[in-house]
Amino acid sequence: MPSKLTRLFSKNISRRQFFRGAGGFIINHWLLSILPLGGAGLLGWAEYDTQELKCETWDLFYPQLPSALEGKTICQLSDLHLESLRMTPELISRAVASGKPDLLVLTGDIISTRTDLDKVDTYLGKLSAPYGKYVVLGNNDYSHLSHTLLKRYLKQFQGLGWNPLLNQASFLSSLNLWIIGIDDPATAHDDVDLAYQKVLAMKSSPESTQNPPFRLALAHSSDCLDDVAIYGANLLLTGHTHGGQIRLPGLAPLITNTYLGDKGIYEGYHIVNDTPLYINRGIGESVIPLRFNVPPEVTFFTFHRGSEPPKHQVSDAK
Repeated sequence: MPSKLTRLFSKNISRRQFFRGAGGFIINHWLLSILPLGGAGLLGWAEYDTQELKCETWDLFYPQLPSALEGKTICQLSDLHLESLRMTPELISRAVASGKPDLLVLTGDIISTRTDLDKVDTYLGKLSAPYGKYVVLGNNDYSHLSHTLLKRYLKQFQGLGWNPLLNQASFLSSLNLWIIGIDDPATAHDDVDLAYQKVLAMKSSPESTQNPPFRLALAHSSDCLDDVAIYGANLLLTGHTHGGQIRLPGLAPLITNTYLGDKGIYEGYHIVNDTPLYINRGIGESVIPLRFNVPPEVTFFTFHRGSEPPKHQVSDAK
């Protein structure tokens, strides 16, 4: 168990444990149970939440931020689930462009079925960022692909200018930045030791000691956090939870599918085990093609040198 957790861990989770134990698909996805009672109004609310894309903007401050990263912006996308996504590629593209990101990252679950391979180009092909585009895979990316189709999938990303990082790290010297890609923890593809191999090799150099690079870690799920905390990350970006996807107002979600989610950390910015962590709500949906009280998001992180607390704003994607 993590030794240092955010205050959300003090929340009572007995209600969620009860429903999970009492279980079944219908209980855990309460929206299906009450739709016949709530009628068109409730369904309309869910439809609105499903497609009301939000731009989450964060200003993050670091006392030893590399000078090359001052004012630079990273855009994170996650959990597109193209099989059931009804949001247009144009809306996502405009939302990404609105933040003028210097770097673009995608934290898994882009597809849900083999047929989604034909949609990847349409949604991801026109997205751009001057310092590159990086992607890690999620559980749904693995679920329905043979080894042969997985190779095709990765080549498809590369052909679109995306760099897949499967337990690999890439160093951007122009930004003094390590991007550390951790393969999907939800399907036990994660190997944090391997992902940090190059990072640790460079750490011993005199230049790295005097001017330490920023470490940006990417993973689909936060379930790799314990190992990431051992090696250290200035920011770990994840997704997978969908923020619960369906959440009754005033209550925590019933399903988050992560260890931290079970403890009350299922979306947003937290510091756990001295590691800054962001859990993205994602864009698409899983199992049920609806969101309720959990809008989809595109997220922007702008880095600054300093010791101020994070600053956060939310706006509607245009």
